[in-house]
Amino acid sequence: MRNVKRLLVPIDFSPESARALSYAASLARQIDAEVVALHVIEDALEEDGLLPFMLPPDSWPFLDIQAMTRPLDGLLRDRALDLWNFIDRAIPNSDQMKLKRLVRLGKLEKEIVSAAQAESVDLIVLELHDRFLFPKLKTRKLLKLINKLHCPVLLAPTAVEESRSTGRPVLAFRSFPRESPV
Repeated sequence: MRNVKRLLVPIDFSPESARALSYAASLARQIDAEVVALHVIEDALEEDGLLPFMLPPDSWPFLDIQAMTRPLDGLLRDRALDLWNFIDRAIPNSDQMKLKRLVRLGKLEKEIVSAAQAESVDLIVLELHDRFLFPKLKTRKLLKLINKLHCPVLLAPTAVEESRSTGRPVLAFRSFPRESPV
């Protein structure tokens, strides 16, 4: 681990990316490395969602939906500010370590690969999301991404939920004695 000098952590503002970021930060402090926090704004913006596809523009006269356009510089500035705040919440004393913040516009997989090459990243730290409907699809996408990268990927250990009780759930059945016919 001594030749690892830069760690890349993709950030999507989820609890999983916060845990991956704090794990990468603690690792970077131990080996004196720099953390590169990357947030990618997808081409199809999530603010728009599926609303333009579900509501026909001219069929409902009482809805006056205009195409909401947002200036790109304002969007990038807002996301950069969101990234700063997210990092400050996820990593205590983030100003005392080597940390670079990147906000890019494009496709997630492509931007992770290009940022890893442009920043000379030695290791990428990820944590898997538990919110996937089809886990095999998630694994396939992750494997495709890993095949495109020039550096290793470290999957951060998942945090155990505090609300869960220890052990496995037990199902108990009670049998009631049959009533004897009188």
